Amino acid sequence: MNKILFSLLIISMAANTSFAQKFSNTVEEYKVQYEKNIRKSRINGVYIPKDLEEAFEELTALSTEQDRAKFVLGDEDIVAERLIKGLGQWMIVNWNFYEGSRLSHQVKGLGLSHPDDIAELIIRLYHRKLNQKPAEMSTLVLSISAKRKKILDKNREILSTETRIKKG
Repeated sequence: MNKILFSLLIISMAANTSFAQKFSNTVEEYKVQYEKNIRKSRINGVYIPKDLEEAFEELTALSTEQDRAKFVLGDEDIVAERLIKGLGQWMIVNWNFYEGSRLSHQVKGLGLSHPDDIAELIIRLYHRKLNQKPAEMSTLVLSISAKRKKILDKNREILSTETRIKKG
């Protein structure tokens, strides 16, 4: 597992130093760039899978048989939690989840929009595929969405309130 993370980290660093991303300054610029990105097969020199099946093929091509064997043996929840920081971030950056790509656009159509959620979905589905388990896509999307909602609700939680008496 560590070897796959290390390999992907090296690939990610090489790609990131070679290709700098230009981020949009306005909503309009973002929309224009997003529309361009979702039609591209390559962004910053990196091939963007057109769908989840191609993403699985790319992950297989980028990993060794030994690393995949370790990935398969791990518990799905633990694998997803640990790999979101390595493999997940690699996908987010290289497959352009923030600025949009044809892969992220497809997953957004399933109901997930946060890049971390898209990466988690791909990791979990890949794990299930390699373990020959049913994808249970709708249940998985609902679970990841509920987790995101919980995070957002926690961030909005009122920590304390005060009442002040106005003087004068």
